[in-house]
Amino acid sequence: MMDVTELPFNRFVGVQKCTDRANGIFQLPGLSQYLNHLGTVHASALFALAEASSGQFLAQHLVLDPNTIIPVLRRGDIKYRKPAMGVVYSKGTFEPDDWDHFHETFDRKRRALISFGIEILNQDDVTVALASYEWFIAERKDH
Repeated sequence: MMDVTELPFNRFVGVQKCTDRANGIFQLPGLSQYLNHLGTVHASALFALAEASSGQFLAQHLVLDPNTIIPVLRRGDIKYRKPAMGVVYSKGTFEPDDWDHFHETFDRKRRALISFGIEILNQDDVTVALASYEWFIAERKDH
């Protein structure tokens, strides 16, 4: 499985694997470089964390050989609910029926869409943002 934290942009941003939260995917440390003019975590930093987390969440749940498919983010949407301070981390959510539908479509057409949610929480486990991402997955033509 690909290590999404090793992608150049995610390394630049400082996305880290979440090790101390149940079911956490990734986190951003509570550093001043992530703050906006109000002293809270910048919306762009939260979006970057959510987007990276969506790629990792996809990789963790996709039961396909990553060498034979091309996943491409098609759409992302985020709603900011509360100001975030300190460490923030992510969790993923999905409906099992959505994955079943994805696999049925992919088996038939060799391409399909899948959507799921990413929740961003602060260090007190309060939800600060909710995001949804739609990924397009296609079979590689060179295999």
